[in-house]
Amino acid sequence: MKRVFALVLALALTLTAFTACGGSKPSGSTTTPAASAEPTPEPTPVYDPDPLTGREKPAGFNGGRPVAIMINNIQQCRPQRGLNEAKVLYESKVEGGITRFMGLFEDYENLPDIGPVRSARDQFFRVIMPFQPLYVHIGRSGITQQYIDDADYGDLNVDGNDTTITYWDQNRRNQGFAQEHTAYTNSEWLQKYVDKKGIDMDRELTSPIFDFVNYNEPVRALGGEAATSIGITHSQSYRTYFDYDTATSKYMMSQYSSARGVTPTVDENDKEQVGFNNVFVLFADISAYPYPGGNLDKNGNDKGDPDYQKVDYTFGGLGYYFNNGKCEKIRWFKGATNEVLRFTDESGSSSLKINPGTSYVGIVDLDEYEKFEYTGPETDASISAPAANPDAAASDAAAEKVAE
Repeated sequence: MKRVFALVLALALTLTAFTACGGSKPSGSTTTPAASAEPTPEPTPVYDPDPLTGREKPAGFNGGRPVAIMINNIQQCRPQRGLNEAKVLYESKVEGGITRFMGLFEDYENLPDIGPVRSARDQFFRVIMPFQPLYVHIGRSGITQQYIDDADYGDLNVDGNDTTITYWDQNRRNQGFAQEHTAYTNSEWLQKYVDKKGIDMDRELTSPIFDFVNYNEPVRALGGEAATSIGITHSQSYRTYFDYDTATSKYMMSQYSSARGVTPTVDENDKEQVGFNNVFVLFADISAYPYPGGNLDKNGNDKGDPDYQKVDYTFGGLGYYFNNGKCEKIRWFKGATNEVLRFTDESGSSSLKINPGTSYVGIVDLDEYEKFEYTGPETDASISAPAANPDAAASDAAAEKVAE
């Protein structure tokens, strides 16, 4: 009996041993290790920027052909409408020391009132012609018309004197504004012109207008000095100022008025102060075109030299770039009418990387360079403004009248 019990116990131990081994292979056999999983590569972020701001296109983005609109800036026409809608706002001296704006807009189907719309000048047309926008204005200088003809701009040149592209705001007239300061356009009026002429407004820019930092990457920290206040002198009567607002990362715009001093530039549409993420100040040789005669009124009388201003884009020049409370000295280049405005670092060797956002571009007479100034938060120095000149407004209006 003991022998039977011993055999049963030995058999049980043998079965337990095989179970513990888990049915392993005999000694000397090999096991193929499981292949390790390859890590899934991160997908490359899509880069499809808004061509005018470099920002990511929002859902439902409706870009297409941009629209450039000439906007009056004579003191008597302020406040203007639609400045906060501009993705890029250009300012330059025209005649008699006054300045004019040109706004570059997108999504023409959703634009509120823009204006007062004013006459075209060649220094603006030459800057934006390479982008082939719808160029909207009321009247133009003869020099501008020559550039438009040379560029064969056709129906993209929209002169409100010849089309129903603008309307006159009677409410403004009732408030005492002169008629030339009451012409506006908006989506409804633009659509009428587009439909009438069969303009292809689906044509989009193939690349951004500036060399923007990729919006998938961190913004670039400028390497220059702190700059939270900027003072730009275009002439004795026309000066533009910016103060950096950390809450919005924008430079908020103000302008000098001979009657009221420096006051915030407000968009009449939304009653908000106008501001931009990027500010460019570009110094250029600006001088009066020679007057050949022929500036006649409706009665055939010579009104005299209109003092049209010529901006020399031939060789480029010195400039300043402001963003996020900092400033860098830069170089700018333009050249022929069909060449785009380009920015480089101060040495001219590397393209300037520009942070995404809206932009102000001031084209300033080199003669006013000594009056240009900016300050940072570490200094208490205030930017000076000219003393009020009660006769300046009348002089500005007279200069504009001669030039029309």
